[in-house]
Amino acid sequence: MASPEDINQEDFVRLYSRHERNVRAFVTSLLPRWEGVDEVMQETSLVMWRKFDQFDPDRPGSNFIDWAFMIARYEVLRYRRKKATSRLVFSEDVYELLATEAAEVAADQPARHRALQDCLTRLEPAQLKLIQPVYADGVSIKNAAALVGRTPTGLYKALARIRRNLRRCIELTLSEARMKGSA
Repeated sequence: MASPEDINQEDFVRLYSRHERNVRAFVTSLLPRWEGVDEVMQETSLVMWRKFDQFDPDRPGSNFIDWAFMIARYEVLRYRRKKATSRLVFSEDVYELLATEAAEVAADQPARHRALQDCLTRLEPAQLKLIQPVYADGVSIKNAAALVGRTPTGLYKALARIRRNLRRCIELTLSEARMKGSA
């Protein structure tokens, strides 16, 4: 039989695994360079692990991602202070603005993902044929171009148009959902 400590550890691992990408995106949005992201993520993970017994999911307004973002924000600030000798350092206000913006974007991700899935179903078969090798199979543009019978430049241009159309579709879908929600 699992001990309460084991269950607590399992809960942490489950929640952290589900939200690690969002926390990483949040940290990335707050740092001017990629080089500090792994270090901050490691420290954030350790602090979250150590303090997980203080996380109370039953407290009103409390959820794991907000709790993780708060810890990540402090770890970014700590990292920034440590690296303060760098010439490219944002003010605290800029970091707060970035953190707020990143938290809003992360909160909107599930809705954006659903909208993307919906918009993908609206693509023409020829458009799907162009994007599938690149995104589903993860092949290079050069190899994908050969697979679909286009030049790499031609495929880049076609993908840019498809992405632009998908972005418009997603924004329209989200806007319509907000309108329905406020009506």
